Amino acid sequence: MKHSTWVAAAIAIISISTLAFTYSSLESNVNMEAKESGDFLPKDPKTDNLLTSENTVLLVIDWQDEMLGLVRNIDRAVLTNNIQAMIKTANVFDIPVIESTIGVDLGANKPTNPEIKQFIEKDVTNIDRISLNAWQNKSLVEAVKNTGRKKILMTGLWTSGCPTYTTLDALVDGYEVYVLTDLMGDATTDAHNRAIDRLVQAGAIPFTWEGAGAEILRAYTHPKAMQDETVDGGFVGIMKKHFYPFAGKY
Repeated sequence: MKHSTWVAAAIAIISISTLAFTYSSLESNVNMEAKESGDFLPKDPKTDNLLTSENTVLLVIDWQDEMLGLVRNIDRAVLTNNIQAMIKTANVFDIPVIESTIGVDLGANKPTNPEIKQFIEKDVTNIDRISLNAWQNKSLVEAVKNTGRKKILMTGLWTSGCPTYTTLDALVDGYEVYVLTDLMGDATTDAHNRAIDRLVQAGAIPFTWEGAGAEILRAYTHPKAMQDETVDGGFVGIMKKHFYPFAGKY
C-alpha cells in the first residue's frame, strides 16, 4: 500500500473512532459543557421566527386505512414510522396535536389507524369531518385558533387532496404552514410532487419531521433533549428509533 493511501486510511479510521466516541459520550456531558460555556444565545420561544415548542401546532389529518392503503409514492412502513415519530416529537415538546378524520361518522371510513392512534394522547378529541378541506370544518379551525399558535406542521393523506386544500386556506388566513413532505402520501409520485409544488408556490414551507424536531430542539441544553416522562431518551431517543434506521430508505 502506498504511503499516501495508508495515511488516508488511518485518518479515516481515526475519524470514525472519534465520531463513535463523541456520540457515545454525548449524552453524559453535553448539557454540562453547554451550560458552562455560556455560548448559547436563547430566543423568545413565542416570537421566534423558527419553530419552537410554544409557537407550533401539529395537524394529523386522515391517517386512516382507506387512505394509507393507496399510498404508492413512499413505502407504507416508512410513512407510518415517520408519522409516529412526529407525534412522539410533539408529545415530548408539549406541542398541541389536532387529530382529524373524514367519513367515520358516515360509516364510510375507519378511524385513525391504530398504529398511529396509539401515540396520540388520550385527551385529544378527534374531529371527524364530511369536508375534504379540513379548513371548512368549524371545529378544526377553532381548535387551531384556540392554541394561539401561528405555525402549523401539516401532515395528511392524500397529499393532493385534503392536506392541500387545508394548507391553502390556512395560508390565506395568515398561518405559516410547514408541509412535512415525508408525512404525506398519494396514489402516485406525480400526484404527490405536483401537490407539493402547488403548496410551495402558494407560500407553504416544505420540510421533514426530523428537520422540524431538530429545529424545535435547538440545543442539547433543552430539558427534553435526552429525557422525557413519556418517551424514553427524549428527542434523541426518537431519533435513534425512527430516523437513523431509515437513513437512505426514502
